[in-house]
Amino acid sequence: MNRFAIDAPTRSIFRTVLAVSALILLFCATLFVRGWQPMGQSATQIRSVVAPNMPTSTQIENQFGVRFLGVDVTAGGGMLQIRYQVLDSAKTEALHDEQTAPFVLDGAGHKYADPGIVGHSHIGKTKEAGTTDFILLANAQGGIEAGMFVTIQVGTFTLTQVPVR
Repeated sequence: MNRFAIDAPTRSIFRTVLAVSALILLFCATLFVRGWQPMGQSATQIRSVVAPNMPTSTQIENQFGVRFLGVDVTAGGGMLQIRYQVLDSAKTEALHDEQTAPFVLDGAGHKYADPGIVGHSHIGKTKEAGTTDFILLANAQGGIEAGMFVTIQVGTFTLTQVPVR
């Protein structure tokens, strides 16, 4: 009898462990290739999500404590996502007021202000400074498409020539 021979039950366990290890390795490799990060976004990563040629407004930043990062068409074209970074969480409450809540205007002046999900309002939601958040708005009849330029209005302030991704 060969002293290096492995009995059938041990061989079965070895194959199972080998197969599970291969699956775990494949899963981790997939996450790595897709750019997964084990921790939250750092300040340098936050800058990378800013739309190219994104305008800024010191008036909006001073009044509402946020910097807009971009507008994206999402949910198969049915929603608009306004992304922003919180600069001063003490000032963002005004951003959540129905009178001053951000909305989008297209080039023809059509207003996109309806919540993107019925019953899911942006009101009352405050994040810490340095974090990012978003507002979902309905994209009525797919009126706004990637590649267009829109205006974000917050209270009486506007941010024009905002590129849509």
